[in-house]
Amino acid sequence: MKKIAASLLALAMAASLCACRDMLHDEDESPVPKFDLTVNYSFEDETLPGDPLSSVIYYSQSLGTASVHSDVNEQAAAAINDSLSALYAQLRDEANYTEKVAADQPADNVVMLSYSCTPGAVRCDTRVLSLVFDVVQNMGGVHGNFTRCSRSYNSDSGKELSLDDISENPAQLRTFIENYVIGLAAGDNYRENGESFLFPDFEETIRSIVAEGQKWYFDDKGLVIYANPYDIAPYSYGVLCFTVPYSALEEFIDPDFMPVEHEGENGMILAEAGDGFDRGSVSMVGTVTVDEGAQSIILSAEETVYDVRLYSSDRTLWQRNYLTDSEAAELICYIPDVVPSIILEYRLADGTVITRGVFQSGEDGTILLVEMGEEELAWFYGGS
Repeated sequence: MKKIAASLLALAMAASLCACRDMLHDEDESPVPKFDLTVNYSFEDETLPGDPLSSVIYYSQSLGTASVHSDVNEQAAAAINDSLSALYAQLRDEANYTEKVAADQPADNVVMLSYSCTPGAVRCDTRVLSLVFDVVQNMGGVHGNFTRCSRSYNSDSGKELSLDDISENPAQLRTFIENYVIGLAAGDNYRENGESFLFPDFEETIRSIVAEGQKWYFDDKGLVIYANPYDIAPYSYGVLCFTVPYSALEEFIDPDFMPVEHEGENGMILAEAGDGFDRGSVSMVGTVTVDEGAQSIILSAEETVYDVRLYSSDRTLWQRNYLTDSEAAELICYIPDVVPSIILEYRLADGTVITRGVFQSGEDGTILLVEMGEEELAWFYGGS
């Protein structure tokens, strides 16, 4: 632990220069995307005791949802939110049913049931928004029922995308995806002791998954086909994901759905304490409240950065497809010692992903964004 603390302190001292806004601007500025796309997350967290006089909990819930906002493309954002409302109604019904079953348990045999949904945007740009929802419903069995569902949208129109929508030749695309995924599934990554751990009919099931066209999404690497537990493998292997890289998809999908290529100078995000900050010097694009009444931190951009994300160890808190010069977001949270509670992540114009923990100097209270390496991230996620 001392090694981690010393390492982070050294990083913090090195990063303290990043808290200053007095920087020179390069002549070649990063271009600004044509419209903004922000994903806000909210969570209904609750626990219900079985007996007011005891500490027994009979139901636990963390029901997360995502809502989309755009200052420029309001119509597309509204269309996406309307589409998601049907999914959220389904999730709410499942959570209510789990809670009812939990409440109907006999008083002499109370076990904790639970329901959780963890959403996240795995691709968020001016072409595509792909959202993934991981749901765990625990009804008192040996393990919870773990499933993943997904939704992908045309960011410009807000239309939900099917596999048929992303290609001029859908039949050819589906055949290619089937063969590619089956080839991946037959590889060494899905073998133990030389034997495949997939069910014997996995090829047929993969073809069915692609034909149904429900279990897929885009991420930063390609098009992902996924299989939920028991689809093609035992529960213990979890959700199995097969990525068809964009390089292999170029001749099969519409170029409008390929990743956005960024140009111009690499930007950066700076952090400053919100108390006394001149808010008139920036355009505030969002507020992320983790702890009510806690410290205010202003995260502002120098030039343009992309795929901006704030997250804790167990959930995504806020995403935006870009922040550009003099745009800022406010983070309200407590800053613990040594291991950060919040991570900031963003992508540079050249594709480099920057991962920073939010820290505070113990000497003068300066807010620092400190690089998080593998060891530090292991501590962040509860490792040792």
